[in-house]
Amino acid sequence: MAQNLVELCAILIENHLGDLAAQIFTTLAEHGRLSAPTLAAHANIPLIRTYTGLATLLEEQLVLHHAAEEDAPTYYSVSWRNAYNLVRHINVVSLVIERHGEAAGQVVKNILQLGHARVGDLTDAYNLAPGSKRDSGVETGAHHVPEAVMVNGAAKSQATSNQRVTSASELHSILRTLLRFGILVKVGTRTLMPIADLQEQLQEAVIVDQFPDRKVTGPKKAKEFALAVNELKRKWRRDDAFSNNSDASSRGAIKRPGEHFNPNKRPKLNGIKPNGHVINVDCEPLVSKLSLDLIVRVDFMRCSLGLRSQRLQKLAKRLLGSATGAVYGALLQALEDKVCSVRGESDESAKDDAEKVLPSADLSQIAELLDPNIDLGSSIRGVGTSKRLPNGTGTNGKRKHAIDNEFAEIGIKPEISESEDDEPTTNGLSSYRNHAKRVKMIEAHLLLLQEHSKEFCKRARAGSTSTEWGVDFETLTDGLIQAELDTTIVARFGSTHLRVVRLLRERGKLEEKQVASFAMTRIKDVRAVLTELQSESLAEAQELPKDNQRQPSRTTYLWYFDPQRAQSLILQQTYKAMARTLQRIPVERERFRTIIEKAERTDIKGQEQEKLETHERQLLREWREIEERLLTQVSRMDEVVMILRDCSGRDVSLAT
Repeated sequence: MAQNLVELCAILIENHLGDLAAQIFTTLAEHGRLSAPTLAAHANIPLIRTYTGLATLLEEQLVLHHAAEEDAPTYYSVSWRNAYNLVRHINVVSLVIERHGEAAGQVVKNILQLGHARVGDLTDAYNLAPGSKRDSGVETGAHHVPEAVMVNGAAKSQATSNQRVTSASELHSILRTLLRFGILVKVGTRTLMPIADLQEQLQEAVIVDQFPDRKVTGPKKAKEFALAVNELKRKWRRDDAFSNNSDASSRGAIKRPGEHFNPNKRPKLNGIKPNGHVINVDCEPLVSKLSLDLIVRVDFMRCSLGLRSQRLQKLAKRLLGSATGAVYGALLQALEDKVCSVRGESDESAKDDAEKVLPSADLSQIAELLDPNIDLGSSIRGVGTSKRLPNGTGTNGKRKHAIDNEFAEIGIKPEISESEDDEPTTNGLSSYRNHAKRVKMIEAHLLLLQEHSKEFCKRARAGSTSTEWGVDFETLTDGLIQAELDTTIVARFGSTHLRVVRLLRERGKLEEKQVASFAMTRIKDVRAVLTELQSESLAEAQELPKDNQRQPSRTTYLWYFDPQRAQSLILQQTYKAMARTLQRIPVERERFRTIIEKAERTDIKGQEQEKLETHERQLLREWREIEERLLTQVSRMDEVVMILRDCSGRDVSLAT
């Protein structure tokens, strides 16, 4: 593992779990796979304490383990990706709050702090069911004020949520929603197994089952063997995934408070119960309980897809406007469920396909995810009215209640209530027409995105009028990576250096005279720029000697720019900068230690304005501003890592 990443992960684990866990993690990172006795010897820690630290790391999924046989020793190795994800907790919680509400964000925050959690323990910890009284570390009660999400062990000053989980029905509903959208996943038996050992088990199982002679060489057999391994891998993934049949409780469903009607009887479309009471059509009357023994964790891979969607949506919003950006965000969110499966198929079985298969979503799916309060017609001329159409209905002033001829012929007269001018209807032919008009507006915005030079999206089938739209994520993420490299270079060196880098990237290897000619700059200035870029390893020179003497005066130097090396270099420098920033926070905290300890006293906490003097409030405000700036900088650097490492799918983190 790269040294900068080891240092960063050790700091994160030390602030999150303590010195013992950080020391064990660092020893494993430096020496590789070790058994517990060997690890204790290398770390100079007693064996009992070593097992204690390993148990803590395993609970947080920061260490992987595997034993070849039942009686064989267990070997441990680090999970560097999960260790780095400790710094991404704030961004993940913010993403969940934005999409699913503050209550869901609170549940995800608690699971992140625990590493993984059992549904029964969550129910007990939220005091929603009688049972366990033990402290599971989950923020629970209505009178408990949760601390802010922590990156480095220090609470970030922010407003806490007022929305709480108040019933078992709400908790199970939130967990089901998060499982359905992939934010949470089931913890299976192979979750903490290293990838190399898992692959070895897959291959051995396939050989024993289908190749008893253990001969898998040769073009034909090698291809059959690879296909069989991939098929078994997909089967194991399906077995370990959450299932409504196997992971649901056998005790039935939780009935929401106030819901006392027959669930088998279909409610009317206008939201009226059989007994005449109005219900919320957006809420299901019954919530199927999850098994209390189900163990869940946060899927950071899916969260990375969501963060990438946020970044692409911001780019589209900046270039094409807020309405078009919102439509693009809905398209990206609709594609998140399909990106992993399409990418998996292309990696394993679709490599020989001449045509690249793009994940696609239908216009109706995009309309379901799009905020109905967004005005889609005002930003595009000629596609329809600029009135806001929530769920396909306009709300600009009073509406005219026209009786459709088709209904009048059969003697149906619509009933208009006194509040109908204020509450838009969502039923009938009018709603269908407005929905069709809204879908047409969504398609107009998608055409704008397609016609842009960055080609944000395209139709799933070229040259057709299909309602399915797809996104070429590989091309878009390459553009994001290139833009991030350019931003870093211009911030460090200036626009002249960036112009030279772009020349080398577009035209390949060039001599100094050619670079000066294309850049319209004096050769002396170009030579200084190239030398500075070479000293920072952002540009390299290839020597072409004209004779065997290899004298500099008789040698031609061709300058070039390697994007992959620059990407790896900036990524390692970002790791180092994040580590230094996190190390700065304890130093700053020590400066304000007196006022921090006083503000954290139980008789003062929450009443700082009344019980602290003016100069003390000023010092406390200064400390909070310093901490917030440092944590914000760490979050921004995490966005750089997300673009350079996670978005591309080509991991270069282990490059030295």
